This record gives sequence, structure tokens and C-alpha cells, in this order.
Amino acid sequence: MNYQSNPPLTADLDLPPSQGAFPVWSKVFTKPKEQTFVEITSHPEAKARAAYIWVFIAGTLSGLINSLTQFIMALAGLQQAAPNFGQIPGASQTLGIGGLLAAVCSAPLTGLFSVIGFALGVAVVQATARFFGGQGTFDKLAYAFGAIAVPFTLVSALMVPLNAIPFVAFCTLPVLLVLGLYVLFLEVTAIKAVHQCGWGEAAAALFLPAILIAMLCGVAFLGLMKFAGPSINDMFHQLQRLRQ
Repeated sequence: MNYQSNPPLTADLDLPPSQGAFPVWSKVFTKPKEQTFVEITSHPEAKARAAYIWVFIAGTLSGLINSLTQFIMALAGLQQAAPNFGQIPGASQTLGIGGLLAAVCSAPLTGLFSVIGFALGVAVVQATARFFGGQGTFDKLAYAFGAIAVPFTLVSALMVPLNAIPFVAFCTLPVLLVLGLYVLFLEVTAIKAVHQCGWGEAAAALFLPAILIAMLCGVAFLGLMKFAGPSINDMFHQLQRLRQ
């Protein structure tokens, strides 16, 4: 009997090596060019799922650091306000364990809400960019934005304990401000690279939704004040009469 041999099956032909998260983040921040975003988003790994994982991890770590810092500051304030609190048997241990458990349990929720907020924000920018004629996909834009947002989130989270030290915030806040402006520039560059549009369209896709939302909130606030203004004035007049 003659058996026909089948050609060997090969999987994953010509797949490029994995980019890795840290090399991508480093490349984005050290080579802030349009070509950088074209290169990282052309890789098969450039999917929204990867960005969601990054954002969840960064959000969880940020939530954990923030919760622990606030707990330590609250505990220090409690000890100053009530010096005898530490002398109560088991009080410090119970409070410490409870605060630690609360910080650990709430951290994943922070990560989850970070992913939801990130996805919604990218979706709004994606829709606006498409409105202006952009050609990019949601996956590529989310991947590019994730590579920008996650390092900034981690740096901001690491500076939270430093901000608790008196006068150190005067040093960290300017750093965060400059870094935040740099992040905005990177996001505009990412939109331009992913959607193959001009600088004006990319900037409009990023800033126009925020401007419109701020205007809507302002109009809603003015409408609320106009509607509730007479009631607020009557309440103030009644309070003044009671004082007299």
C-alpha cells in the first residue's frame, strides 16, 4: 500500500517575537514620535485586551497604595488625637488588620473601575476620531493609550506616599504637572499615528469631547441654580431670621 505523506503542519509562521509590556512603555516615553506608535500598534499583540490587563494591574496597585497611605495617615492622626487608644488591648491590632484587609479587598475594585473608565474614554476618542475621518481601529488606539496611561498611573501612585510628607508635595506636583502635559502630547501623537490624520484632527478628537462634557455640565449647573435659586434664597433668609 502506498501512503501519501502530508506536508508538515507549521503553526505561527513568521510571527514576530513578543513586544513585552515594559519595552513598549519605555519606547513610547523615550521615543515620542508618530513612527513609534505605528510600530507598536502594527504588532499582532496590539489588542485592547492587553491594554485592559495593563490598566487593571496599574489601577489595582494604585488603589492599594492610595488606600494604605490614607489608612496610615488616619491611624497616625488617631494616635495624635487619642494617645490612650494604643493602650486598649487589641485595639491597634484589630484596627490594623481591618484597615489592611479593606485596602487589599478594595484594590481590585479600583482596578475594575479603572478598566471601565479607560474603555469608555478610548471609545469616546475613537468615535470622535472616526467622525473627523480617522481610519484606525479601537484595538490599536486602546493599546497605544494603554502604553501611555499605565506608566503615568504607576508613577502617580508611587508619588502618593511622598505627598503625605509635609512640603514634599511642592516638589512632586510640578513633576506630575509636566508629566501630565507630556502624556497629553503622547496621546495626540498616538491618535495621529493610529488614525492617520492631521495634528488638528488628532487634538480635536482628544480635547473636544472633554470640552463638550464640561460645557454640558456647566449648562446643567446653571439650569439647576436657576431652578433651585429661589428655594436657596428663601432658606438663607429663614436662617438669618432664626439667628436674629
